[in-house]
Formats: sequence, structure tokens, C-alpha cells
Amino acid sequence: MAAATVNELLQQLADSLDAFAVSQQQELQAIVERHHSRVAELAQQKAQYLTTVSELDAQLREHPDNKLLQDDPELAEQVSLVKQQLVEVQQQSAVNERVVQSTLNSIEQLKQAILSNAKKDSLTYNAKGKIR
Repeated sequence: MAAATVNELLQQLADSLDAFAVSQQQELQAIVERHHSRVAELAQQKAQYLTTVSELDAQLREHPDNKLLQDDPELAEQVSLVKQQLVEVQQQSAVNERVVQSTLNSIEQLKQAILSNAKKDSLTYNAKGKIR
């Protein structure tokens, strides 16, 4: 019965990582399409999934039958798949972070260009036509 509990926890962990990965893809799409409110919503959703993943991981580590995760070939294979899911989630997080950083850099460049043009437009001239 305890092995089923370890198996259930492992399955819940895999399901949570799948849901996290879906949220990451949706987040990337929202970033690219500049749907800022959706990005914020998805970031909150991802934080919830991350909490769930952490809690499930802790439950598995503390489970009295956690040795089965290494000893049972079927469970060991599931653990390997979950670890691969985790690597993929981490890689996608890095991609999303780079896209966000690139977007922020582009916004900053646009802001600087607008401010620079605004300063040029605000020049005043004296009676002789010289810039003050």
C-alpha cells in the first residue's frame, strides 16, 4: 500500500511539472504577444505549481518507502522521467527569462529614444534665432 502512495506522489509530481510546462509555454506566448496582464496571471500560476512541486518533492523525500524509488525498476524509470521533465522546465524557464530581458531592453531603448527626441523638440530660440 505504501508503494502505491509513493507511486501516487510521483505521478502527482509528474502531472504538476506537465502543468508547469504548459504555463511556461502560455507565458512565452503572452510575452511575445505583449499581453502583460496574462503574463502576470501566468507568473502567479507558475508560482503555485512551483510550490506544489516543492511540497511533493519533500513528501517523496520524507516518505518511509522512498527507497523504492531507487530499488523498484518501474519507479526508478518514473523518477528518471520526472528528472527529465524538471530539466526541460528549467531550460524553458531560462528561455522565458531571456525573452523577458530582451523585451525589457527593447522597451528601455524605445524609452530613451522617445526622451531624446522630446528633448530635441523642446529647444527654444532667442530673438536672433539662436538656441538658448
